[in-house]
Amino acid sequence: MSEARIHCHAAGGLIDARLAQAGWLRLNAQQGESLAAAQRLHRLNLSWERGRAATQEGDFIVIPVELVLLQDEAFRETVVLFALGKERLISVEQGPRLHALDQAGEQLLASMGDGCALDPCTAMFCMLDALNDAAHASLRDIAARLDERSDAVAAASGGFDTAKRQAGVADIASTAMALGEAEELVAKAVEGQLMLARAGRWLRRAAGDAHWGPRLPVLLSDIHSLRRYARFQHDKIRNLQQSLMTTLDIKQNQVIKVFTVVTAVFTPPTLVAAFYGQNFAYMPELALPWGEWMVMGLTGLFALVPLAYIKRKGWMR
Repeated sequence: MSEARIHCHAAGGLIDARLAQAGWLRLNAQQGESLAAAQRLHRLNLSWERGRAATQEGDFIVIPVELVLLQDEAFRETVVLFALGKERLISVEQGPRLHALDQAGEQLLASMGDGCALDPCTAMFCMLDALNDAAHASLRDIAARLDERSDAVAAASGGFDTAKRQAGVADIASTAMALGEAEELVAKAVEGQLMLARAGRWLRRAAGDAHWGPRLPVLLSDIHSLRRYARFQHDKIRNLQQSLMTTLDIKQNQVIKVFTVVTAVFTPPTLVAAFYGQNFAYMPELALPWGEWMVMGLTGLFALVPLAYIKRKGWMR
């Protein structure tokens, strides 16, 4: 079975068929029969169990790339396995078809003439460029969501939200969980940029610098710049998480302080009540007409003395 027929049977698209005839065989991990046929034809291991290392198998360089992309309004972890040969480029996607590779295929067809062969290095360059643009769009969306979370963190740190309701531990916990999910996405985005940069270096090794001129170095520079931007977002998330944890500690200390003040105020009256709860045979103040008022006044005084001391020390601020 020829590669063009394999791809036509797998994808059923005219664009994919033309690309397969030109030199780019695009497959999906769910197309088991077509994938197995391509592996037998080129003697390659294109399974996901092969690991994350880039290896050279025969005339092909097999390079896996893992990315987190925003597609259909949802973040998806996807893996694209590239097999770069001298006359053929094979890509295997895991999960739904990537819109970024669809756009790269349309650009390649628009730049090609009818019946022209496709340079595998040029095709891989276009795909890496499209994947880097998609990763950039994903990070911009994550950054926008982080700005919204920053307002929530500021409200929690301030103690009150716009409705003048005190932000409690549950509010802080939900914000912390959302920040944890964002941190995981950004960490995987950083790793994806590292794998894109590795694929670019392998491409430069296969094609040579003279083949590209300034285009590939510019792409590698963009990939590294986006990786630094992703790390900046990761540091931003860490700062927000630290702010939340500090706020949570402060709120816990406030709760303990309230209980401490209440205990200090009510301990002397409790002690007085304990004395008068005992059954003594003779209590002289009971014979005084103002004895009850004296005991009540002293009890109030004993309650105010520790409260005044606490306020003077500034422990209630």
